[in-house]
Formats: sequence, structure tokens, C-alpha cells
Amino acid sequence: MMAQHETTEVLVVGAGASGIPAAIAAARAGARVILLDEDPYPGGAAVDMGVSAYCGLPRTGIVKEVEDALKALERSSGHTRWFMPSSWMTVYRELLARAGVRLVLNAKAVGAITRERGGTTRVTGVTVERGGGTVEIEASVVIDATGNGVVALAAGGQGMYGEDSRSDFGETPAPDQRTDRVQQVTWMYVSQRPPGVKTFDMARLENYRRGVLVEGLGWWHSDPDKAVALATSRYLHWGCAVSCADPRDPMALGEAGRDALEAMARDHALLRENGYTIQLAPKIGVRETWRVAGDHVISLGDLRSGIYPEDKIAEGWYGIDIWGGADKPELSKPLPAYGIPYRATLPRNLDGLFVVGRAMSGTHIAMSAYRVMPIVGAVGQSIGVAAALCVQLGTQPRQLDPGLVQKAVTRAPQDLRLEWTEKPA
Repeated sequence: MMAQHETTEVLVVGAGASGIPAAIAAARAGARVILLDEDPYPGGAAVDMGVSAYCGLPRTGIVKEVEDALKALERSSGHTRWFMPSSWMTVYRELLARAGVRLVLNAKAVGAITRERGGTTRVTGVTVERGGGTVEIEASVVIDATGNGVVALAAGGQGMYGEDSRSDFGETPAPDQRTDRVQQVTWMYVSQRPPGVKTFDMARLENYRRGVLVEGLGWWHSDPDKAVALATSRYLHWGCAVSCADPRDPMALGEAGRDALEAMARDHALLRENGYTIQLAPKIGVRETWRVAGDHVISLGDLRSGIYPEDKIAEGWYGIDIWGGADKPELSKPLPAYGIPYRATLPRNLDGLFVVGRAMSGTHIAMSAYRVMPIVGAVGQSIGVAAALCVQLGTQPRQLDPGLVQKAVTRAPQDLRLEWTEKPA
């Protein structure tokens, strides 16, 4: 049971695609770690939003461990491309327990604990809701892996929201003026075909081109005849895509959820009429809210440059993917492999804190590429190691030499690859 005031060495807020690798990596590097999440289970988008397939490359380090464990757990089902949310939860819980991470669930961070010194704000912990009051958890280093920059913004960090203007970061596809437009939201679901039920042609669904993932093939629309012939028992659906007036606002998300259910109603009815069952994700999938400005803002130019930053802590291979964005040919051009710099995890004018995941420092356009689970997972793992090094060396994130992180994260027990020779698939 959590006391009214607790301390730890590394505190990770957010048990999702970036927070879980961060917590495991910090613990493996010798730090005492608490991992908080407001949900009653760990897993983030893979569990509560049903995004239960990896998109993007490379898959290395803890991300690869998770993928291998998922394949072993679901070996009898024959699934190797995507996995049931309960399997993700099981694997995550086992890896966290094995690393010695203290997992605290149903714990919503509602504020940041800070200290002012020499004109700099240092984050020293968070306050968590509990029974009408709050609990304080202090740490030597805090990692904000909330996906929304909750801790950083509460501490006074600089939020970035919506589309940046062309002049902000020199991105020619960006609009002339900043806007509040963010990516569309999606409600994922799984459809299952019971034994003896004839395979339904998913091409009859209104939203099937949003994405229907078929084991043994990939996307249904890539070869519909083969998809029908495979006759697998379950399918992962990107159910629809709708705009949300403001995904930071729970009521606006509720309205988007209503729109999403209406958009999927015919598809769900068709599937049920043809003998399928449907399992809807617990939450609608949010791709973008706040981003937190850091010492470096990752831009489209960075991703296209083909030049790795000297302080690279992760590599990414995934293209620009703005759901609901303008259809601009320039954004459809393939990207080379790119590096994520350590500086992008350091929120401006704040110390004692890292920001990882989709909220780390980048533009609206660039974030649409690196936001996927394998990339933010690798960033989280590197920053977990960085946090442990800060504890060991008695230093702050901004003073830590990124070269030490690069060396430590590529050795056992981390085994994260920062240099790949394979070409993106």
C-alpha cells in the first residue's frame, strides 16, 4: 500500500510503449524504480486502445524482447503479426516484475513537485490523486511517459499543440499559419470468426481500407482473394477515423467516440450478421495531443537529412503518417532511417525530468513518423538508462554526457542496437 509520501530513485509516469521500457531499463541499470499509470493495467495503447500490432522499425532491445515473448505466448494460435491485448498485458507484467520495478496502478498524476534553484526549475516528483486527497512521490529523476506531457506541463514546460507554421521550423508542407488541427482518432476492434462460420469478405466493409490486419498476409486490401482463402479466426481492424475537436478534452473525446460508433455501425452489423463476434477496444485511440518543446525540436528536415545526430539514442524507420492531414505529395516521399536525439527528451527550462513517447519534442509533421511503438520504445529504454546514470553519477539530465548513454544501452543487459545495416522493410 502506498504511503502519503514516498521516495524512489527513478519515477516513470505512464506505463505504455515508452514508459515500460524506460522503467525496465532503469531497473536493469541498478536504479530503484516506481512506474505509475492511471489505468488499472499496464500496456498503454496496446491494451486500452487496442493498437496491438507493432508498426515501424527497428525492433530491438526491450521492444524485441516483448515481441518475442508475445510470439511465444500466442504460439498455439499461430499469430506472429499482432496479438491480443491480454497477451500484451501479461508479457509487460512479467518483464516488469522480473526487473524489480514497482508498478503502481490506478494512480493518476495531477501535479508536479518542483524546486527553484539558480533560476532553473527542477522537477523532483509528482502528486497523485488518492481518496479525495493526494500522495507525493519524490525521485532523483522523473520520466514523463504519459503521452500528453502531463508532468512537464504541470511543471511549467512549454506545450506545443496542433500544426506548426511553415516559418516555425522551415517545413515547406506546413501551413502558412499555426492551426489547432491534430491527427484523427481511431477506434480499434477485433473481429473473430467462430468455427464453422464462412469467411466474410472484409472488402464489403465501409472502413476496411483503414486497415484490416490478417495473419499470414498483412493488410486485407493487399490481396483480398488470399485473405479470404486464409480463413483465419481473428482480425485486427482500424475501425474508422474521425476528427476530434480537441483530444485533450474528455468531453470532446466522448463526442468523437459517438461519431466513431456511428461510422462503424454498418460494418459491425454486417460482421454480426455473418456470424462474427466483435471486441471493441476499451478506449478510442488518440494519436496526438500536447508535445513538449525541448532543447531540440525534431523536424521534417531532421528526418529527411540522412544524417544521424551525434547524441542519437534511438533509430527510426517509419514514414510520415498524418491521419486526417492534407494529402500532400511531398509528405508521401519515403524517409531514410533517422536518429532521435537525446536533446529532444530534455524539456526547455526544466531539470530533473525527461519526456519520452509521442509528447517528446518534435513538430506536428515529424511526430507523425516517430510516434510508433518500436521507436518510442527504444527512446524510452535509452532514457531509462540515462536516468539510472544520473542517479549513479549524482548529476542532472542536461549535464549527462549522451555518449555514456550510447555506450551503456548497447551492452548487456540492455542490448539495444543503435546502428543497423538492414534496409527498412
